[in-house]
Amino acid sequence: MEVIQLIISGLSTGCVYGLIAMGFVLIYKATEAINFAQGDMMMMGAFITLGLTNSDYMALPFWISVPITIALMGCLGYLLDSLIIRRMFGQSQLAVVILTIALGFVARFIAGAIWGHEPQSLESPIAG
Repeated sequence: MEVIQLIISGLSTGCVYGLIAMGFVLIYKATEAINFAQGDMMMMGAFITLGLTNSDYMALPFWISVPITIALMGCLGYLLDSLIIRRMFGQSQLAVVILTIALGFVARFIAGAIWGHEPQSLESPIAG
């Protein structure tokens, strides 16, 4: 049984690494820029879902908070792209890389300021 558990764990970890790599390639091919804030944007989406769903915050049903989060993250991504990242076109690739790293730091700071630095858990939508 332990071997099966290790195989499933290894396959799921490999799939996550593959998705991350595909995300980097997709963003690079679409924008010609390397975006190191990709994971931090995903983290912001998770924390927004956490804030909308958990009973400590807004306590919305999970199935309502997910579409709201998708819409909010779409708006945030569009604003970041149109207001900040697009203005960097024509600059060196290094400047764009430094900008996306800085955006990641800002996203982590905002998440820490709002939700704290302690581990959080999302209440399961299928509990019970």
